[in-house]
Amino acid sequence: MKPFTHFLTKSLLIGAASATILVSCSDDDPVTPTESYDYTAILGNYSDVVVGTYSDLDQSAAALLTAVQAIQANAGSQSHVDAACEAWIAARSPWEKSEAFLFGPAETLSLDPSLDSWPVDRGQLDQVLASSEELTSDYVRNGLAPTLRGFHTVEYLLFREGQPRNAADFTAREMEYLIAATTVLTEDAETLHTEWSMTDGYAAEFASAGDGESRYLTQEDAMIEMVDGMIGIADEVANGKIADPYDENNTELVESQFSYNSLLDFADNVRSIQNAWNGTYGTLGNGTSLLTYVTEKDPTIAAAVTSLINDAILAVENIPAPFRNNLDKSAEIEAAQTAINTIFTTLEDDVKPLITE
Repeated sequence: MKPFTHFLTKSLLIGAASATILVSCSDDDPVTPTESYDYTAILGNYSDVVVGTYSDLDQSAAALLTAVQAIQANAGSQSHVDAACEAWIAARSPWEKSEAFLFGPAETLSLDPSLDSWPVDRGQLDQVLASSEELTSDYVRNGLAPTLRGFHTVEYLLFREGQPRNAADFTAREMEYLIAATTVLTEDAETLHTEWSMTDGYAAEFASAGDGESRYLTQEDAMIEMVDGMIGIADEVANGKIADPYDENNTELVESQFSYNSLLDFADNVRSIQNAWNGTYGTLGNGTSLLTYVTEKDPTIAAAVTSLINDAILAVENIPAPFRNNLDKSAEIEAAQTAINTIFTTLEDDVKPLITE
């Protein structure tokens, strides 16, 4: 998957259900799909996990905006730059833990690329800074490409070689750009949270899959969307985020290269799979989940997936940090790729058939 815009392209209508079809005696009567399993509790709890993750993102992005505004209000204060860098890392975590569900508003409203396109186009970024354009949030949102806003533009303006940059180095234009880009990031995070959590929002629609009002014609459709989201981020981490810079030996392709946060990003992406699998996010979620269902169907597969996820997180954490400076560590990098790809294939080959059988 291209790193520039790493959002997943899926259809929200996944096709006809594989469940049993009831056909009336009349050829003119509509065909009504039926469910072979009641997934209501799983879908409802999963929606709660998604909303909780986006709530955390919304709040931490707002805290990041407050922190970068404080840099401007306290010009030359290194402690405020340091605090803003800490706030960036804090906001980054719930975003990365949301990447197992990059469908719905994240896709249809293009919020994923707006928030998280990389690599930063530093040449064009310098042109923006050198221009006479007024660097407002409206200009950043409507006048600039995704690679010139979002997490990684903010990261570039805050960090140098894994450390908070020198407060005295900020120019007035960089400060304007930083605040504008962070404002847009915060607005996107709020939109994601709102779109899922409002009364008639995406969480309600996802949880009510199969009721005739939802775009998910059957509950199986929604379950497959869930699994495909997990498969998609496993593929992206192993075969995009890790593979692209490793295969090309090119640090410019490393995500979160300025903050040296890459390995935590990758591990949190796997944790997003773990959260979807377990039906929990921190203290949120009651654990009624895909794991619950697979355990009922095939406890051996359920135990295997749980173990594979834990192993993949450890494998990522075993890569020497920072990732951008250790692209020659073939054994550790390839072990992490193998571990994550095994999650991919197990979900595709063993878990999805349990839903569509």
